[in-house]
Amino acid sequence: MQQVAITLNKRLVSGHEGMTVLELARETGIEIPTLCHEPYLKPIGACRLCLVENEASGALLASCVTPITPGMNINTASPRVIEHRKTIVRLMLASHPDSCIVCDKGNRCQLRQIAAGLGIGDTGLEKIPQPAVVTEINPYIIRDLSKCILCARCIRACQELVVEGVIDYCKRGFKAYPATFGDFPLEKSECTFCGACVAVCPTGALMEKEKPYQGTTRTSVTTTCPFCGCGCSVRLEIKDNRVVRAVPGRDMLSDRGALCVRGSYGYDFIHSADRLTTPLVRDGESLRAASWEEALHKAAEGLQRARENYGPDSLAVLGSAKCTNEENYLLQLFARKILGTNNIDNSASMYQEATRSGLGASLGFPGTTNHLGALEQSEVIMAIGTDTAVSAPQVAYAIKRAVKFKKAKLIVIDPRQTKLTAFAQIWLRPRVGTDVALLNALTKVIIDEELMDIEYVSRKTEDFNVLPLSLEKYSPEFAETITGVPADDIRQAARLYAAAAKSSIVYGSGIAGREGGAESIKALVNLAELTGNIWCRGCGIYALQRENNAQGAADIGAVPEYLPGYKRLDDTQARRKFEKRWQVNLPLKRGLSYLQVFRQAAEGKIRALFVVGENPAVSLADTELAREALSSLDFLVVQDLFLTETAKMADVVFPAASFAEKEGTFTNFEGMVGHVRKAVEPPGESLPDWTILLRLAEAMEKPLPFANLKHVMEEIEELVPHYEGYHYEEGRSGWEQRRDSCWESLNGFVRFTKADFLSEKRDTAEVPLTLIVKPSLTHFGSGERTSRSPRLRFMPPGNFLSVNAADAAELSLCSRERVKIVSAAGEAEAAVEIDMQLPPRIVSLPVSFPGIDRLFSLREKGDHSSLTLNTCNVRIERIAKNV
Repeated sequence: MQQVAITLNKRLVSGHEGMTVLELARETGIEIPTLCHEPYLKPIGACRLCLVENEASGALLASCVTPITPGMNINTASPRVIEHRKTIVRLMLASHPDSCIVCDKGNRCQLRQIAAGLGIGDTGLEKIPQPAVVTEINPYIIRDLSKCILCARCIRACQELVVEGVIDYCKRGFKAYPATFGDFPLEKSECTFCGACVAVCPTGALMEKEKPYQGTTRTSVTTTCPFCGCGCSVRLEIKDNRVVRAVPGRDMLSDRGALCVRGSYGYDFIHSADRLTTPLVRDGESLRAASWEEALHKAAEGLQRARENYGPDSLAVLGSAKCTNEENYLLQLFARKILGTNNIDNSASMYQEATRSGLGASLGFPGTTNHLGALEQSEVIMAIGTDTAVSAPQVAYAIKRAVKFKKAKLIVIDPRQTKLTAFAQIWLRPRVGTDVALLNALTKVIIDEELMDIEYVSRKTEDFNVLPLSLEKYSPEFAETITGVPADDIRQAARLYAAAAKSSIVYGSGIAGREGGAESIKALVNLAELTGNIWCRGCGIYALQRENNAQGAADIGAVPEYLPGYKRLDDTQARRKFEKRWQVNLPLKRGLSYLQVFRQAAEGKIRALFVVGENPAVSLADTELAREALSSLDFLVVQDLFLTETAKMADVVFPAASFAEKEGTFTNFEGMVGHVRKAVEPPGESLPDWTILLRLAEAMEKPLPFANLKHVMEEIEELVPHYEGYHYEEGRSGWEQRRDSCWESLNGFVRFTKADFLSEKRDTAEVPLTLIVKPSLTHFGSGERTSRSPRLRFMPPGNFLSVNAADAAELSLCSRERVKIVSAAGEAEAAVEIDMQLPPRIVSLPVSFPGIDRLFSLREKGDHSSLTLNTCNVRIERIAKNV
């Protein structure tokens, strides 16, 4: 890119062509005040405070919208500039209330900071009357229009960052103010309450409602959000050892200064009165407080007794995708070295095993192939099996920005209508469970019409010859009979995807959590390989994760089939490397999966269980199985923040620290490592999970060789190749290095694999409707944390059974009528909600619905990849009206 030289405050400096004067000034360390400018928003020059003087022409220029040009002689603080800035600030203050002392924005108010910097106290102007309008518009935000300076930051954040377009200017001139269409309350709009508008507001016009602390804090810590797999950077503001505010951090480029409602307002659980503050041990039928020494001794004794009496494979460890990489590394080491078993897994495997199998078979590495920033460079994006606006909001923001501002074309494959469908060029609505047939048909069209990237296929792939034969029957017409998607729509989607120079695929648990999910993922990889869209800039496969560290837990070895770094248990060379480092003979037998642990515990084969950061008594799809298994154990140890339903059944309970009370790292769905930093002290006697694990190992007289967390990080760097340097590298460059090392280990080749359509042949005569479990924006996991965040409870997910209008009419159902939902596994009751967006024969319940677990059974044979965890067949029975 061509360089442009200018004179800036009597210094010769240069920047790239297209750079603004403001950008170049900030790059060279010169601060120019501004109120409307925000790095991730399009500059508009509204406030005019960023005026600078071009002494070559004598012109005053708004630096945020003026590109640098050769010959410029810029003075950022000439007498003319300073005088104009003072005038602008005085005029702003003349229409601004004199309430700085009592304003909650305090010293964070940028107007106040700039006025102080210019030495402005009394404006010397007559005050312009402003109505003291304070409008409480939702459970999260207070709007005080008397403090609004019309900078449009909130409007642009809503329209450009999160792409909701909920707010814009209402009225004109002096009467203008930001509002929703028709000036309706936000809760009656499409607002997702992400908090982006509050985060960018430079004054006190938009503020948090019901915040724990009124005023300015002096301490803040940037860490990684613990909700969902996006791994957003979040800055926690601290007062008196309490987290009082969460705002977007700026550590990771893909965040762009925006969070979601959970990230902005879901941190209240940290200081919940329900937090465990002391160890507990069972005393008869109840749990009582105990010292750490007593609790550790009892836990060590119980685990050792089970090992001695029944062997190491009678024990199991359930780690957590909510724990850090370092803690999951210690958990798998505790299981393999101290207990002597590969029975180590985490709940994310229920959905992630299909990804490990599908991507692993084709790419050799079970993870996302590009970073989120590259997604916005795609010309075509295919989103399948994911409601990203709810489950991965940061990904939804990126997709919507790509479509709205970069003219990307979006293909949505989902039977339900989601927020993304409004942005889609093509929306395919296949019957539930028919994804493989649809994807195979798309692939066949690309081959038959010679739309494939022949050069890429011939140079960078293997086993292409297996593909055409395996797809022989999957014509669009044949696929239409299976999926219900018109053949012409299938052809149109295939041509659109293949014609683009850069295409990306985004998928979630909608396909990964189904029977045959691994086959669907193989079919997706075939599509990407066929068109050369695996690793290049602006293309890739994005495997979304439900939990914040699901990717890291698998990477680091907290799974039953792999050692850290996805080294197979039967890989003799790799196993010897770990045995030498850990000074132990490792078990060769593959361990039990998360689900198998509960099945075998219910059968009496697993006798002792150590559960860390999980609540399977509530979160397992079949809670009846979970509770039966837990009650069948001889010994149960639980480590958690709260006395969960699982912890209530334990023999020993360890109180653990939250993400804000410890150090470590999370790995998001991109494979990017985010640092977790301690912001406050843990309550009472609770400790970080990694500290508890080291102390438990000592209590079992098998201490692990780590004096501190840094030593754990160093061993991970040594044994897990794509984590080299991870604990001090942050952001894009470190991620690219790790991705490149993975690619080199694969010799740059990917392979085609046959994707089999496994028709779910079940008798549905008695259960003719398909129930889809939908995610919730204000609910996460088992709800242990989000349910203890008061502001999230203000807007709980509607616990209604959503029914298509035609189906409701056929069954003579009325809105809010209570009905019985019956599946092959059990039944539950719910009130009906008529949903015009659902297709016929599809009904839906939120994942947080009480009793939804009774509709699923996990007792059938088969493991995670052969089960469907988010849909089942049901029927609706009327039991009452208008309740």
